[in-house]
Amino acid sequence: MTTETTLPYAKPRSLSDAVALIGGDDVCLLAGGTDLVIMRAEGMIAAERIVDLKGIAGLDSVEMAEDSIAIGACTRLDPLAQRAPFPANAIRDGAALVGSWQTRARATIGGNICRASPAADTLCGLLALDCQLELASASGTRRVPAAEFFTGPGRTVMRRDELLARIIMPRRPGGSAYQRFTYRNAMDLSVAGVAVHLAMRDGRCTEARVAIGACGPKPILVPDAAAALVGSPVDATAVQAAAQAVIAAATPIDDVRGTRKHRLHVLRPLTYRVTELARARAMEQQP
Repeated sequence: MTTETTLPYAKPRSLSDAVALIGGDDVCLLAGGTDLVIMRAEGMIAAERIVDLKGIAGLDSVEMAEDSIAIGACTRLDPLAQRAPFPANAIRDGAALVGSWQTRARATIGGNICRASPAADTLCGLLALDCQLELASASGTRRVPAAEFFTGPGRTVMRRDELLARIIMPRRPGGSAYQRFTYRNAMDLSVAGVAVHLAMRDGRCTEARVAIGACGPKPILVPDAAAALVGSPVDATAVQAAAQAVIAAATPIDDVRGTRKHRLHVLRPLTYRVTELARARAMEQQP
């Protein structure tokens, strides 16, 4: 095992070395550190050992395959948003909205995912694009659909002896988009977020997935909204039905960022805008 320092801080150089170091309740995984450092300083996390994942080869890159795209969990949000080797989509849209440029230059997509905030901007895109999350442990790897990964605020199905290694995004026809409502144009957290993926053929929608965030304890898919779009030309009638399904599925609460009533109010125009952008991107990709 190769590390630059001894515990309580370790920086393994390989995935096998990393998974050998984790598993206890006293271990915290460090990637970008934009949340972890603050939470640990404020006593919200009582970790006694830090395992720094940034030195692991291959976890900070994007690999293109014929049927999928693998995004390393330590890929930073700013290069993912600005220079990823695949067209703009809901994940890149979300990555571009997180915090400030300084935050995005350090924060990783894996950290954004594992923090599991219901308002995190990359999560809706994972669901809309039907991503799989690859979890590694000393006993091997397993893949979990993004739609089944999140169980509540700050909670996921990932075990203490696992770490998120890669995000597997299927290469499928169509286009996707993510947008959110906030009170400021930057440096704000989502009050409500919507991601839509559409595939179009001969002017009609052949496939759709719709996800919402910050409107419940975890990001969710809205199958009824997708069903309202499939088979339609994604016209005003279909989008109106999709928006109504989104509102019906949302379970927002009143908190410091917004009221339940206001969140439900903004979901309709948000769904309209995101669906329009996803449709435009899907038309560009139409065979």
